[in-house]
Amino acid sequence: MCDANQNHDDMLFQMLKECKTLPNFFDEVFGFLQRRTDFYHIANEPGAAVGLPDGLAEKLVRHMLYKWKPKQSEIIYTDTDIPTTAEEIVAADCEEVIEVTSTTEDLSLNGKAVNDFAFTKSEFYNGADYNDYCWSQSILEVHILVKIPEDITKKDLNVTILPNRISVKLKDEYVLCGELCQKCKANEAIWSLDGRKLEIHLDKCQDMWWNCLVKSEPELDISKIDCTRPYEELPEEAQAKIEELQWNQERKRLGLPTSEEMALQEKLKKAWNAEGSPFSGPYDPKVVVIS
Repeated sequence: MCDANQNHDDMLFQMLKECKTLPNFFDEVFGFLQRRTDFYHIANEPGAAVGLPDGLAEKLVRHMLYKWKPKQSEIIYTDTDIPTTAEEIVAADCEEVIEVTSTTEDLSLNGKAVNDFAFTKSEFYNGADYNDYCWSQSILEVHILVKIPEDITKKDLNVTILPNRISVKLKDEYVLCGELCQKCKANEAIWSLDGRKLEIHLDKCQDMWWNCLVKSEPELDISKIDCTRPYEELPEEAQAKIEELQWNQERKRLGLPTSEEMALQEKLKKAWNAEGSPFSGPYDPKVVVIS
């Protein structure tokens, strides 16, 4: 965990103590997102300045849940647990074949047959939609959905993830198989079962847009990709610049000097009585006209 995350631990722990229970804590967090951010606002078009694409908010929450899930070899569910499976995949060597199987006895959950539903646009946002699977992407990660028939059980499912290759095999048939467009962080890959859909999450090795998932697919026109990035994915320098711009806009609205104007006044103040200065006496900003 990075220092930035640890620096917030005391604040969040104090908040948790005041909330007393986790449900109350989460209620406060998501209430804040609703009141003070555009987290719940659906963007009306690609590249909109406000809001997220339909379905992206849910994906972000699910991704963060699995991202911080402790690594474990097996997950045991009680009768009251939601019947889905999620597992982090850890590779001892980056070139090692990583095979993933379900940690539940049966993936045959009640649901529609594999061909009875279609993927939504948000599920292949900035990606592509095919008969058996679809994929979407941000600049940092790739999200894959694979249709799962009702008759598939644990022994019928095989997922293999390498830094440069991926395959999903159902019984004796590959529904997804090929060389990845670019390398992924195979040791950080995550998959889970959500209803009739197998979800696979990959982190990219490089921050770049992919023009396909596997090289056998038709290439996308990258110029048509929505290249906007969520605020939290931006580098710290970019986030600081955005916050500065927002602060300056608020200062202007209130008729107060911006950060640039304040910095300039500080320089003038230091130069006021410097040798060779045409001014003398106490600093008076009204004497200097800035055009």
